[in-house]
Amino acid sequence: MKNKSIWTIGVKDNSLPKLNKDITTDVLIIGGGIAGLSLAYFLKDSKYNVLLIDKNKCGLGATSKNTGKLTFMQDLVYNKLLSNYNEEIASLYLKSQKEAIDIICGIIRENKINCHLKKTKAYVFSNDENSISDFEKEIKFYQKNNIKCRTKESLPISYPSKIVLETDDSYVFNPYEYLVSLKDILKNKITIYENTCCTSVDKDNDYYLCHTKNGNTIKAKYAIMATHYPIFIIPYFIPFKTIVERFFIGASSIDKIKDIQILSHNDPSISMRYYNNDMDNYFLYGRRNRKCTSSGDVRDDYNELNMEYNKYFGKDIDYFFHTHDIMTYDNLPFIGEVDNNLYIMTGFNKWGNTNSTIGGKLISDLILEKKNIYQDIFSPRRGISFDKIKNIPLFNVNVFYRYIANKINPKMIYYDDSVKIKMINGKRCGIYIDNDGNEHIVSNICPHMKCNLIFNYVDKTWDCPCHASRFDIDGNVIFGPSVFDIKINNE
Repeated sequence: MKNKSIWTIGVKDNSLPKLNKDITTDVLIIGGGIAGLSLAYFLKDSKYNVLLIDKNKCGLGATSKNTGKLTFMQDLVYNKLLSNYNEEIASLYLKSQKEAIDIICGIIRENKINCHLKKTKAYVFSNDENSISDFEKEIKFYQKNNIKCRTKESLPISYPSKIVLETDDSYVFNPYEYLVSLKDILKNKITIYENTCCTSVDKDNDYYLCHTKNGNTIKAKYAIMATHYPIFIIPYFIPFKTIVERFFIGASSIDKIKDIQILSHNDPSISMRYYNNDMDNYFLYGRRNRKCTSSGDVRDDYNELNMEYNKYFGKDIDYFFHTHDIMTYDNLPFIGEVDNNLYIMTGFNKWGNTNSTIGGKLISDLILEKKNIYQDIFSPRRGISFDKIKNIPLFNVNVFYRYIANKINPKMIYYDDSVKIKMINGKRCGIYIDNDGNEHIVSNICPHMKCNLIFNYVDKTWDCPCHASRFDIDGNVIFGPSVFDIKINNE
């Protein structure tokens, strides 16, 4: 088993320079995933000077580890939005997802991007007969919105199902190939710096000052946080209004592929699709969207995924990777202004490819002072809802419980002798002993909000169970929201 994303296989990407000076720009985009690069694409021919930074290489964050689906059929989300809001908002969300798909397909065709875009049928299924009424409501909504849908007796593959709904006009692609091509298109239109980590953003009169880890400052009139999870807590307190879920994906080579994508309705969430990268055919199977606040061993997730892959498809997993999804309280993303000329794009609820793209279009319209029909429903300042009232306390109870539990006992029951938690010079440290007997000693405290970290045996990382920051065994930050390392001399 190779612990890497299947999307990066055979894809060549050249590194861009690291920022090494103070600089001033009109628009600063922080984050080079699909959200940041999409926004840059919409602004590339505007009157503004645009600068984009990424703390690693563009595209290697959350986008490179998703399922590569482009679909408006996102479980039974419209049923949830109808219950939580109303038909107007549910219809607007549907329109936004279809528009995002059209935008991505248009960019791919216009620029002749080879990212293995393929049109598919999409399926949502359930094995719970109690879900029939939910499916009926979703079908009625589709019919009102002129979406052709059909019920089926079974899925088009050998997999247990009792209720199946089929739609047309969805797509799959390689999201990393797409972003590598976008970066190549943009590098001569805007300024891009890689390996440039923003550690904080301060307001200075009518401008924002972005401070980087290597000591440089970027001054910008507009600042957009497109980092999957915002690095700041204030304004808007995103850590208290979202929860992070993990999703695990396995892939193996197969003989033939089908032009389909599949998603389950009930827990555990199951996602399936096919992929051909011109060298081989693959089948992807994802499952178990558990909250990162759970203290589970990632080895159990891999073993469970591999067991099911073997059971249903007769093979072991060749590739294993996982992503983190930022889940909001009401199934709508947070895209918009949180302070004067300060914007965020986050909370994509597992559908980052479409929501990031429409988010880039929305933010570009706001900067260019154009009206956008989605700005109210996606606004981080949107009004109250039933799920908002219900879920915010639940989100925070989960995080608070894990925070306290790990403070009381930071050592997980599944740790073996290769992982130790010790107090060293008054600091709580995590120690990983590698196969050669070398000790890798780091702080066991996440710099973001001081949660104790959990060791991940599959990836050999220290992971935050509160908000999903991740660090390598030597303390270097891999994924945020933390922007600081956990090396002992940094604590």
